[in-house]
Amino acid sequence: MNEKRERTKQQILAAAIDVFHENGFQRTRISDIVAKAGVAQGTFYLHFQSKEQIFHHICSEFKVLFLSLLDDAADLFTGASIEAIREKLFVFIRELITLFTANYKMARLLFVEGNSNGGQFNGVYENIYAEFIERIGKHLLNGKNRGYLAFEDAETAATFLIGLFDSSLFYFMRVKNHFNIDKLSRRMTDFMLNGLSR
Repeated sequence: MNEKRERTKQQILAAAIDVFHENGFQRTRISDIVAKAGVAQGTFYLHFQSKEQIFHHICSEFKVLFLSLLDDAADLFTGASIEAIREKLFVFIRELITLFTANYKMARLLFVEGNSNGGQFNGVYENIYAEFIERIGKHLLNGKNRGYLAFEDAETAATFLIGLFDSSLFYFMRVKNHFNIDKLSRRMTDFMLNGLSR
C-alpha cells in the first residue's frame, strides 16, 4: 500500500473512531465518517466494505496494542519478593493506564460499545476478552508457582482483575477526567495484590 493510500486509510480510521465515539455505532452512517474524514464516499469503500468492517478493524488495532503490552509482561507476577512483584505490577498498570488514556476512544469502542448494540459485536468483544483473560491467567499461574500469589482459579482471578481494571479506569476517565496516573496505578497495584498475595 503506497504512502498516500495508507495516510487516507488512517484518516478514515481516525474519523470513524471520533464519529463512533460521538454518535454510537448504531447512529453512525458512513456518510458521517467520510464527512469527518474529508474524503469521498467512494474512497471509504476502497479501504472498508462497511461500517461493521471498520468497527472490527478498530477493535483489532486496540487488541494488538493491548496484547503486545501483555506479551511484554510475561514475568509480571514473578520476582525475588512480593515487593519486586509489586513494582513490576505498578509499572505494568501505569503502562496500561497510559495506553488506555492515549487511546481512550478506541478502548471505549471495544469495551463499552463492543459489548452493546443488541449483541451485534458480542462475539468480537467476548473473543478479545477471553484472550486477555487467558494471557493474564498464565501470568498469574507463574506467580502462584513461585509461591507469591494465592488464588483458587487463574481464569476467575484474571477475570476479576480485568473487570476491576476496565470498569474502574473508565470511571476515572469519564467522570474524573483528570487524574494522577502514578497515584492511580499505585492504588490499583496495592488493591490487586492485597487480593492475590499470601
